[in-house]
Amino acid sequence: MALGRRKLLLVGGGVVCAHAIGCGGGNPPIILDADIPVGKVASQVALNTLTPVPGKSVGIGRDSGGIYAMTLVCTHQNCDIGATGSVSFGGVFCSCHGSQFDNQGTVKLGPATQPLSHLAVTADAAGALTIHGQELVSPTTRLSA
Repeated sequence: MALGRRKLLLVGGGVVCAHAIGCGGGNPPIILDADIPVGKVASQVALNTLTPVPGKSVGIGRDSGGIYAMTLVCTHQNCDIGATGSVSFGGVFCSCHGSQFDNQGTVKLGPATQPLSHLAVTADAAGALTIHGQELVSPTTRLSA
């Protein structure tokens, strides 16, 4: 079945419009490095903080349970929250489409419907921290430090 010129313009215009307002395919996936050096030792991560690791799309935090890490790639359309949003212990805000997460990555306001993933964190003998960007862990997993 051939599409007429008018119908083709309507369909094509709708696709362009949908993509422009955030209903398109989203951003390409962000692939995290297997090992991401944090640039801090465990003792430098203050209690009740969550901060992005510059240029790496991950955040490092500490709460009463210990040190944890999570991805800062929005689950709505793969926006890098660490680069374009805001990240603090008070919450995580994706500026692309307005999704909000708490400091544990739980969705507080959509359009995102999935939480941010937590990642394994290790410390070497000197206490230097490494986030393992391809090793997912439970949101309750902590590094004692």
